[in-house]
Amino acid sequence: MKFIVTRDYEELSQVMAQLMLKHMHTEKERTNIAITTGSTCIQGYRLLAKQVHGRPWFDPVHYYIFDEFWFQDERHEKEISVCQISLNEKYFHAAEVAPDHIHDLNMENYKTFDKDIQKQGGLDLVIMGIGKNGHFCGNQPGTFDCWNAGTRLVRTDETPYLREYSRKLLHHDFHSEDTSRIPEYYITMGPKTIMSAKNIIFLLSGKEKAETAKKAFMDPVTMEFPVSIFQLHPHVTVILDEAAAALLPL
Repeated sequence: MKFIVTRDYEELSQVMAQLMLKHMHTEKERTNIAITTGSTCIQGYRLLAKQVHGRPWFDPVHYYIFDEFWFQDERHEKEISVCQISLNEKYFHAAEVAPDHIHDLNMENYKTFDKDIQKQGGLDLVIMGIGKNGHFCGNQPGTFDCWNAGTRLVRTDETPYLREYSRKLLHHDFHSEDTSRIPEYYITMGPKTIMSAKNIIFLLSGKEKAETAKKAFMDPVTMEFPVSIFQLHPHVTVILDEAAAALLPL
């Protein structure tokens, strides 16, 4: 595991973009990258989009969205892909990523996703943040009972945290309190899916993530703090600013 401690969020964002570009510059016919919708990545995506936009040598890069919620629209006539919309705004539109290079999870593909991605060469890189409760992607504590869990459906009411998170997502992204719009399930890549990736980058910023970083990378591996499993992955890079790294013995 490699730790990169930056002065602040701005430098963290620059390092994030540089490391992603390193993996995206390739002679392979196809490179598969799963990317986060979290807030820590926003500035890094802005920097990355400027480097990617209009450059045909990045055409081999395919992007995967590693979890997805579908909220009902106001009239309940169609479903809205929350995570793809978020990434459209943060990165895909600015970089003008071709639609056929963006791969979202849905009810048609989730059962075969893990096998399908292996047929395409597997995930070359996953970049993600960490929730304060140790979740990664949609793998909240209490939503899986073995590390071998792959891409799957998860009930949005499976844990108290998920029930509250779903309501907050509805309020924040859709400015609505109509809980009938909340989906019964969401889809997420599982621990097995992400552990199969060749490289993983974690992003943590701010003093409120210092305890999270310690539990994730220094404390024992436990399902109660799911992200701790990546202590066992052979190729993990953790980018933190000084505030987030405050409790690490670096």
